[in-house]
Amino acid sequence: MPWVPTRDEVIRSLVSILRPKRGDIIYDIGCGDGRVAVALAEAFPHIRVRCVELRSDLAERARQVVRERGLADRVEVIEADFFKIPLGDADIVYMYLLTSVNQKLRPKLESELKPGAIVVSLDFPVPGWNPITTYELQRSWQRTFYIYVRGISDQSLEPLDRGKLLHQALERIRKSGTRDVAQDYNTPDSR
Repeated sequence: MPWVPTRDEVIRSLVSILRPKRGDIIYDIGCGDGRVAVALAEAFPHIRVRCVELRSDLAERARQVVRERGLADRVEVIEADFFKIPLGDADIVYMYLLTSVNQKLRPKLESELKPGAIVVSLDFPVPGWNPITTYELQRSWQRTFYIYVRGISDQSLEPLDRGKLLHQALERIRKSGTRDVAQDYNTPDSR
């Protein structure tokens, strides 16, 4: 799959959408040159970012930017196949991968991510999952963030268990502009 960098205005939108909590770990899988990981680490000094990239030239470029920006203590660049990297400690996962890759990645996300972990996919949905919300970007060919929550979007939890997770997830993303997603999941919060 060729590398297509996330555009700067899209990264700014991502930063404005996310509200990670102190100590959160964000994974940028298929991170390319690390531009998203660096922007997240700079915007949120209270988090750690793990940037996973298979291509050694891009991983090295990401390491160089991380060093230049003085972020080596909070941004880890992992040169590896993201299918082989454990994601169990992720609070938020960002990805800009094709739908076909998301389809292959889905079982890994379902088996490794803890309930409540947020998955943000730019432009390409995760087949079989229902986003809790989407954000449409104006004036950009990179247009849509699909926001998923493990345990809700994959419907792996009982409806009564989804309400608390949804509430916790919504604390980690900007609420303005989102529809009342609690209603969509028949949670106790929707009453």
